[in-house]
Amino acid sequence: MQDREGLKPIDWLVTSIKPALSSIIAILGSIIAGSIVLALSGIDPAFAYYTIFYEALATDFGITKTLVEMTPLLITAVGLLVCFRAGIWNIGAQGQMLIGTLFANVVGYSLGPLPTPIILPIVLVAGAIAGAAWALPPAILKAKLGINEVITTLLLNFVAINLIKFLIKGPLRNVAEEHPQTYPIVKSAYMPTFFGTQIHVGILLAFVIAAAIYFLMVWTKLGFQFKILGESIKAARYVGLPISRLIILAFIISGGAAGFAGAIQLTAVMRNVNPAWAPGYGLEAVPLVFIAKMNPIAVIPLSILFAVFLVGTDIMHRTTGVPVYFIEIFLGIMLLLFAVSEVVQRFRVRKVREAGV
Repeated sequence: MQDREGLKPIDWLVTSIKPALSSIIAILGSIIAGSIVLALSGIDPAFAYYTIFYEALATDFGITKTLVEMTPLLITAVGLLVCFRAGIWNIGAQGQMLIGTLFANVVGYSLGPLPTPIILPIVLVAGAIAGAAWALPPAILKAKLGINEVITTLLLNFVAINLIKFLIKGPLRNVAEEHPQTYPIVKSAYMPTFFGTQIHVGILLAFVIAAAIYFLMVWTKLGFQFKILGESIKAARYVGLPISRLIILAFIISGGAAGFAGAIQLTAVMRNVNPAWAPGYGLEAVPLVFIAKMNPIAVIPLSILFAVFLVGTDIMHRTTGVPVYFIEIFLGIMLLLFAVSEVVQRFRVRKVREAGV
């Protein structure tokens, strides 16, 4: 029996899966490669993966922790997606998140005990503004002078890390505490939670932001312009697109999302910032966007999957002794396999086209 398009069910399934084939290969391949690494380390791969998924998805603590970890990953990833779709390689989300978090922290304790409906949005917006501001220098250098954004955004990560340490150990230090840290935000700036758990409203905001980015990239003129710019800067210049403005705007959206994600972590989880805080969300979101093939909707389940591995690996480290950096190995292998499968697919497509000619 065939469907309306004249395809048999099996053919329809193959056709539907084909666009995501490289992502599927990358995920399954990284699981297999990870199993080899675990086996060589003397750890039962089946037990290790069971522990990861069971602890992250079948326990109250694991489910809560997975959702909490997913939130900054998802927001940061959809922000980076805008830049990557426009052909701009913003590798500085880590620094943008750090700066956004610290500025949100300062605002959160400086404004005093204002009502939650007032102070919480202010703190979140402050984080987004600071993240966007930190993304502006490489944006302007790229737009006006053509300076490679990979170098500038990557270096600004290190500037942000050391600037945060200097400020927290110096002018922003909470003198009432023995160890260096900032003053905590006021309680009215705490992110509301559900039923007394750590599951917070910021999780819903993450889904809203993902939906907004999807609408922006798929249904708006601006999203189409970003796509043209990413496909060919020559074509964008030929049709008269404002290239410099688009580059700066993409950076602002991306940096703002990273800063907003940091502000959510601050108000929902951290309450203040210490100099040792160095979240990997800005770096982990990079392979996530590519595995999702720059699809804002696909980023959602993959953010959950990445969070599962982050949480499960952390728990597995405590229970089985698996090195905590196993997740970095896993993600690195996944991105490598994705790149290889993409190259192979493109090579096959080119060969088919040449044969057709």
